[in-house]
Amino acid sequence: MRLLTERADGSIHYWPWRKNTSGVGTITFDTTAEDDRGIFEAGVEVARFEKDKKLNSCIDW
Repeated sequence: MRLLTERADGSIHYWPWRKNTSGVGTITFDTTAEDDRGIFEAGVEVARFEKDKKLNSCIDW
């Protein structure tokens, strides 16, 4: 999963991926986000990977 933020000018900042490689279960990530251009809206992208290949993903704002 990764955080996405939309700036006031409409551009999207794609934050680094966080991954769970330990299988089924709950995992927690703590993060903060700051952007000198401002953050208008935040969302999250969740994806499944096979090694480095993204198989599919879903974005929710």
